[in-house]
Amino acid sequence: MGLCRFCRGRPPEVRDRQRRLATPGLSRGPQPGYNLAVDLLAKPDFAETKTAWRHYWAREKWKRPLVVASVPRDPARPLPWKEHPAYHLYSRTLTGQWDEQFHRIDRWLENTLFPAETVPYCSGDFGPDQFAAYLGATLKFSPASPNTNWVDPVIEDWDNFPIRLDPANPIWQRHLEFLRRMAAHARGRYLVGICDLHSNGDALSALRHGERLCLDFYDHPAQVGRAMRAVRKLYPPIYNGLYEASGCTADTGSIGWTPFWSDGRFATIQCDFICMISPDVFREHIRPALEEEAAFLDHCVFHLDGPGALPHLDDILAIKDIDVIQWVSGAGQKPMWQWLDVLKKCQAAGKGLQLYDLTCEQAQQLHRELDPVGLVYCVNARSLAEVEAFCRWLEQNS
Repeated sequence: MGLCRFCRGRPPEVRDRQRRLATPGLSRGPQPGYNLAVDLLAKPDFAETKTAWRHYWAREKWKRPLVVASVPRDPARPLPWKEHPAYHLYSRTLTGQWDEQFHRIDRWLENTLFPAETVPYCSGDFGPDQFAAYLGATLKFSPASPNTNWVDPVIEDWDNFPIRLDPANPIWQRHLEFLRRMAAHARGRYLVGICDLHSNGDALSALRHGERLCLDFYDHPAQVGRAMRAVRKLYPPIYNGLYEASGCTADTGSIGWTPFWSDGRFATIQCDFICMISPDVFREHIRPALEEEAAFLDHCVFHLDGPGALPHLDDILAIKDIDVIQWVSGAGQKPMWQWLDVLKKCQAAGKGLQLYDLTCEQAQQLHRELDPVGLVYCVNARSLAEVEAFCRWLEQNS
């Protein structure tokens, strides 16, 4: 297998790492000469990739938009989806099948290449409502729906349910234990992704139930306002606990469930609940929480979920510390990349864009419509050669 162009011209020791990576079985441990605090065995050009991401966050001109696309080492033999670490992730992590998860990660590393600005990472999530579980709800799942989980509402009276993090909370402690074990497994090979938190209004919606929370904004505004202020204060300590347990440091930087790498503290922030509320309620209760989370992080992506969230887009774009918008058009809608009005509006407000779940050909079509500054293409590619050709095309057309 030839070297990708991002590794050509690198020092001999880096080229040697790439050759070792071409041999299945050697992704299980760092080789002599590696600095475990800095290098990633599966990403021999990690230092160069960091430089590209730093240019991106600084909004500085680089040779092209960034590209994220993990590809199989052997395009004729891709890893089956049912053997991927993300397949049935929550049921496996939550029920303690941790060795099985680490085995899956090992196989994935052995079978995958990470060209361009792709950083190898894996999620350590317990599930979408894990933030609510830290606060006292119970995570539930069904063998019939192994790709998700949920919590039953536990708040019947706002005055009798304090919004706080008990350090002894069993889900919180169990999650920290898993992330520490995962960080040890990952060290020198891949990064542990910052969890998908569903904080602020999403957490309160899970604890109370969405419909009841909507009514409470009008029937019990003082109590809901007090609960929102309480849950907002919990984002920094919860994030910091997960960040440290995941093995993130100043050397490794961080990456989230959105595959953007950053120095310091990065995450994707969101509030899917906003599709159920008015702009006035959003401005009073949700926007302050998003402003605080974005200001706390060094860099962030905002997950804009579905047409029901679009009435709040102007307010979201006005939050200065949100760097990037991830627009999710939703089930039954035209694909994300066809919403040019939304994408161009985000760009006009000075926000970057994550453009995902599209082929290289679709990305080329979209690229002709957008300003190349601030774009990250997360493309579905079949081979290293396809990614390299796409990157060359971007360089020539940006």
